[in-house]
Parts: sequence; structure tokens; C-alpha cells
Amino acid sequence: MASNLSSTVYASRRKELLALVNQLRAVGAQNELDLPRITVIGNQSAGKSSVVEAISGITVPRDAGTCTRCPMECRLFSSSNAWACRISIRIEFDDDGNRLREVAENIFIGNITDKSQVEFALRRAQFAVLNPEISWDKILKSPIEELKKLVNAKSLPFSQNVVCVDLEGPDLTDLSFIDLPGLIQNAQPEVVQLVEDMVVSHIKGNCIILVAVPMTDDIENQKALRLASQEDPDGRRTIGVLTKPDMLTTGSTKVARLWLDVLEDRRHLLRHGYYCTRQPDDDERSASIEQKKAREIEEKFFKTTTPWCQSVNPTRFGTQNLVSTLSRLLVQVIDEHLPQIREDASKQLSECRKELTRIPSPISDEPATYMLAIVTSFCSDFRTLVRGSADSAELIRLHRRSYGTFKNTIRKTAPSFVPFEASQTVSDFYNCLDDEEDDPVARVSAIGKSTMNLTEVRNHINLSLTRELPNNVPYEAKASLMARFQESWPKAVDDCFRSVESDTLAVLTKMIEKHFGRFSLLQSQMKNLVKALLDEHKAHCNIMLDYVLEAEHVPFTQNGHYYESCKQGWLTKYRAVRSGKVGEEELDPQVKRHRVAAPGFESSTFLNTNSASKGGPATSNLFSFTGLGNRHAPEKSPSPIPSASSMFGLPPSTPLTSGNGPFASRPIQFPTATTEPKPAPSQQAFTVAQDSDSETNRATERMNSNSPDKQTVQEAIALLVKAGLPVASLDPMDLLGKLIPPDEYETELGVMAEVRGYFQVAYKRMIDNVPNYIDLLFVRKLGKSLQPHLISKLGMGTPSANERCGSLLGEDPMLVLRREELLARRKRLESVEKELDAYSLRM
Repeated sequence: MASNLSSTVYASRRKELLALVNQLRAVGAQNELDLPRITVIGNQSAGKSSVVEAISGITVPRDAGTCTRCPMECRLFSSSNAWACRISIRIEFDDDGNRLREVAENIFIGNITDKSQVEFALRRAQFAVLNPEISWDKILKSPIEELKKLVNAKSLPFSQNVVCVDLEGPDLTDLSFIDLPGLIQNAQPEVVQLVEDMVVSHIKGNCIILVAVPMTDDIENQKALRLASQEDPDGRRTIGVLTKPDMLTTGSTKVARLWLDVLEDRRHLLRHGYYCTRQPDDDERSASIEQKKAREIEEKFFKTTTPWCQSVNPTRFGTQNLVSTLSRLLVQVIDEHLPQIREDASKQLSECRKELTRIPSPISDEPATYMLAIVTSFCSDFRTLVRGSADSAELIRLHRRSYGTFKNTIRKTAPSFVPFEASQTVSDFYNCLDDEEDDPVARVSAIGKSTMNLTEVRNHINLSLTRELPNNVPYEAKASLMARFQESWPKAVDDCFRSVESDTLAVLTKMIEKHFGRFSLLQSQMKNLVKALLDEHKAHCNIMLDYVLEAEHVPFTQNGHYYESCKQGWLTKYRAVRSGKVGEEELDPQVKRHRVAAPGFESSTFLNTNSASKGGPATSNLFSFTGLGNRHAPEKSPSPIPSASSMFGLPPSTPLTSGNGPFASRPIQFPTATTEPKPAPSQQAFTVAQDSDSETNRATERMNSNSPDKQTVQEAIALLVKAGLPVASLDPMDLLGKLIPPDEYETELGVMAEVRGYFQVAYKRMIDNVPNYIDLLFVRKLGKSLQPHLISKLGMGTPSANERCGSLLGEDPMLVLRREELLARRKRLESVEKELDAYSLRM
């Protein structure tokens, strides 16, 4: 039957496919690809060796207990040539069971033509696998009886390395299979698990599982069948082969019928079913029965023995039927999976090549030259980060974040003064000016916060008095208040610098790993050198930052315009809040914003520009100045401001021009008087709060009732000019403000405004100076000095530069190992691709 198959086109294709897979295995492709295969498994003493002998036609070693201790791969080729055998050993794992990077299959015994010599050759080959410390030459020359004496403590109980048997002859069917050690029960637990793990690893994937099941045992007791079921739950890849049918006694009719049910697919169903073989018994083997004779005895047994001869499916009996089915299924699986094998091989080869491009090649330059190049590249990349650019902004972005946090921290230290007495309830006062109201850090309500009121400021001033003249505020009183808001500045500066240092070190560490990662020793050395330079610049920068903080201990500024502007802004706000109360009435607690006069006005000035907005002439209706007198005096009825004629005895019609005084040449300009009726309070622009609350409206009305008439104010100023007084250049409201008595807390308001204004000056100075010094003395200095420092410390300009650099350029062993693994893998996959291409050309 085999010779008939061999003469067909199918047999030719089958031969090519099997040869292809065998060649792929020989180059180690099974490490990368799921190659189709047949694996023979079974419990210990299940008759597995007999099945292997029947399929291969050779005699395998048999001993009491476990004999097969490593996988054996049998590769059968039908040929018109004389029968021949070659034994090789494929080393895939080291002595500890770890898979090797490179697979090597070497010939152990080259050419055997006598079948009787195969068993002894297989024993020597298995001994060589289990004793890798002993040379092959010694094993081949020692008599079989002496091999056991060569066993030492390093001998392995089992091995995953493979004994390969190539058989060629006219009576063989093209087939390839792997025979595994039998599953054992009574042994050390680790040995039992080792064999089981070996079996499981071989029956995964594109594997046809051939399970040997002895008829002398219950099918439920077969561990091999259970493992096959776990890996192939649907039974699509499993074939059962029932062994030892001749060992059933004549009285075992019921047992035989149960096994017949299995063979005829009525019990324990498998997709490919079960086959039954009968192999030579001990007497027949002792008589060295020929393979052909053994098959004839087998055929006669099944045809004449009940119940086998009564089976409705006679093709399930006999070794030859089993071999034909296995050959057909294996070729079918190979044919079906060949396109996927090709695709997987191509994909893995591409990925392997890509990964190799990411791993640097071994160094070929002189160590010092190579070291200089990579250090220069490293320092250049860091200088680019220090300069900052659109595509290299990582470092600067991290530093800006730290500086922004520092700015907010300093801003939160602003002194929180409130223009209220201790007996008054603090209204909704915000510790910021109008131009800061969009800043959430600056816009902080005084309610519920630690504040300093007018009473506390007065007490503070009184406690600071020494030899001052009356109405003079001691310098120390203001200086000590200014020093208070600086108390937490050293910590804020330190936190900012620590953040910048940490971010800089993290970026440098990341760059070191990128540039020097392949050299573990150099990488460690670079981290130490960079950290030392970092600490050096940090110490110098800290000295300067200490000077910056110490300089702030003494109040000073030449930025007089900004200081005066801030001071006046706060004084105006404090006064506005004070003037926004009538008697003991407090501002409406619902007020969310205070509208204050612009810096330069001495009192609350509010303008009505409705006419201009409507297209008419702009008029400046000027309103009240209440709350500037003694706040503790009882409320009095407002006294009208006298007219110009009653004050100076002049008629209302007197021209508003100067006489012969110093201002005679300067005409006095006043806003055009309006004859329109006085607008109702609801139309006026003076608004302490945008609120319709009746109490607020009543307060506004009382304040407006005290307002002098605009025409009267104009007349009064004209008379003052006529009298020769230099008032023509004054704002009318400034002039009027000077005539009204000041707030009793005017001194305290002035101190609060000075301290608050100075904070703004010092705050602006700090949030610029500290980041500037850190950037100059730490970051930029580091970028400038990094390369000279590394070149010097690494000794690249010394006579021993090559020796020193060479000792640091030893590659990371893991990187070397990975490169070697990838190179070995690329070699295997390129061999696979070559074999697949050659097969395509042949077909």
C-alpha cells in the first residue's frame, strides 16, 4: 500500500511538505512558529513504544519502568533506495531547561544500515542527551554495558532536547511524529510535573495528538487522554490508538464489547475516532520477528478474533490503516496552515529586523573617540533644552510651572488689612485692587481670614513709638509690618528651587538613560558626575538666593512711581470703603465689588457721563464727600455750603476771571453749567454697591443731600482765584476735599496703604528676581559647564583615555544578550523564509 501511494502525485506532494516541515524544525523554527506535527503520548507501560515500533519499523529501547526520558522525533521517508537510518541530536534547551537562543541539530551517528543496531544507537543518543558533560566521542566508543558507569551527579532524569531519527526505505510511508516519555505516577513530584509539562507543551497548537490507551486498563484511568482532552476539548485533533488487544483473556467478552463500542464511536467520541493495533509479544520480539511478518500476524488476529472480526468498521484495525490515516491528516494540516506559517514567518522576521535597528551595533571606534562623540551629543541635546524651542520645550515648560507656583505662593502672603475698627463687623472686603480682580489668587475675601483692622494698626503704631514727634509714625512700625509678609518667603524660594532642581535632574536622568543606556557602568558613572555638578551649581545659586532674601529685609525701592501708584490705589480703596458707611451703618454684606476713584483723587469722586453716552455734551456732575469727618460724632443735619456771594460779598454775575494776581494770564475753565433738573438718586453714578436694597438707597440719598451744588463750587473757586490764591490748576474735588476734615484713622489708613503698596513692589521684584537667578546660576550655568565637566572627569584628554573609556564602555549584559537573541532569531527566520521560497519554486 505504501509503495502504491509513493507512486502518485499525492505522494510526491506529501513528501515535499513533510520534508519542508522537517527542515524547518531542523533550523529551530518551532521556537518561532506553530509547525504541524504528530505527537505520541500515553501513560507509562501503555504500549506506546510498541506503536512507535510498528509505525517506524525499528526497535526502540525497552526497560522495566520508564525507558524513554527525552523526546524522540521519527522522520520517515519512502524511497526506492535501500533502508537506512541516521540519528541526530537537536539541542534546544540548556541544562536548567531554559530555551537556547540558537538551535543546533547535529548528527550523532551518520549512517546505519542494519536495523538491529538502531536500538543500541538510540540508547547511546539518549544517554548523550541526559549527560551533556560527557563527550559524544566517549559515549560512542564505550560499550553499552559501561555507559551506566559513566553516569554522574550532573546526569539529568529527563530532558527536553530531542533525539532525531531519520528513516528512509521502500517500505516506509512519508510521516513524521514525536514520541514523548510516558506519563508517570510513582516518582518524585517534581519529576512527575516535569514530564507532564513536557507533554502539555508538545500537544498545543497545530498538533495531531496520538494517545496510546491499553485495553488492559479502564479508559477512565488514562491521564494521557485527560491531558489531550484539556488541550483539545472538542476532540478535533486527537486520535486514540488502543493497544494490547491480545492480552484480553477469553473470558473478557463484556470488556471486549465495551472496547468495540469505543472503536465504533458509541463511547468516548473523538472526531477522528480510535484505531486498534496488535504488536509482537515478548516471545515474538525475542525471535526477532520481521516487520512484514508482524503485520501479517496482526491482520490475521483481527480477522479471526471475536469481537474484532465482527466490527462494522474494519478500517479501524491494524497498524497500516493507522499509519495511512496519520500521514493523510498530517499532510492535510500542513497544507492548510502553510499560508499562515509563511505569513507569520514574514511578520516575525520584519519585527525582528526592526528591533535590531533600535539596538546599537557593537563599538568599532577607539573608546575615547566614541566616548567623546556620545558625550558631545548628550550635552548638545541638553543645551537645546536649556535654550528652549518649539520642539524642545520640555525643560522650560517644567520650570515655568514651578515659577508659576512660586508666584502664586508669594502673592498669597499679601498683608490683609481691613479698613474697619475692631468693634465693626468686616464686610465683604477683597484684598486686591480693581486691576487684580480677574486673578483668583489675588481676589480673596477678608471674611473668615486672618486680617489686621484699624484698631490693631493703631495699637501697633503706639507700641512702636519712642522719641517721635507728634503725628509721626515710626519707621520701625512700618518696617516690622513689611517684614511680616516676608516670613514665609524663604520656604517659598526653597520649594521653587527644589522643584526646578528635581525637574532638571529628572530630565537629565532620562537623557542619560537614552544616550548611555547600553553601557550600564558608564550610565551609573554619568549619573554620579551630573549629580555632583548639579549640587555644585545648586550651592552657588543658594548663596545668591540667600542674598536676595536678605536684601528684602530692609524696605527699599527706586521704583517710586509704581510704589506711589500702588500706595495711592490702596489708600483710595480704604477711604472709599470708609466713606461708604453712614454713621455706624456698615456696607451691605452682599456687596461683591467696590468701585473706587482712580489714583490721584484724594476722596471718592464719581462721574456721571450719561450725556456723553447719549451723544450730548459730557458733563461732570460731582457728588458727595461724606464720612471724612469725625466718625464718632453724632449725626448732624447737613449745613449748606455758602454761595460765592455770601462768602466773598460778590454778586453771582461776577466774571470768573482773575485780576492782577499771578494767575491773571490763565483763564479758568470749568465744566459747562447745566440748567437741567438735578437727576434722581437712581440716575446718579455714585454707587457703593449695585443693589436695590432699601437701606443702601436711603444711605445714598443722605449722602447726596450733603453734596454741594456744582454751580456754588464753581463760584467759590472763581472767588479764590480772584483773591490771588493758586487754585486754578486744582481739581475742584481735590480742593473741596482739603476743606473737609480728615478721617480720624487717616494715619492708620496711610500706614496700611504704604505697607500694602510696598508689598506690591517687593512681590513683583521677587517673582522676577528669584526665577531669573535660578535660571542664570543653575539652569543656564549647568548647560554651559556640563560638557567641560564631563570631559575632564572622564579623563578624555589624558594619555590613558582609551583605557579608561574602554573600561566604561562595557555593554550592559542584558543588552548584549538581547542582541544575540535577535541575531539568532533573525538567522532562524531567514532560514525559514529561504526554505519556504525553495519549496514554492519546487512546487
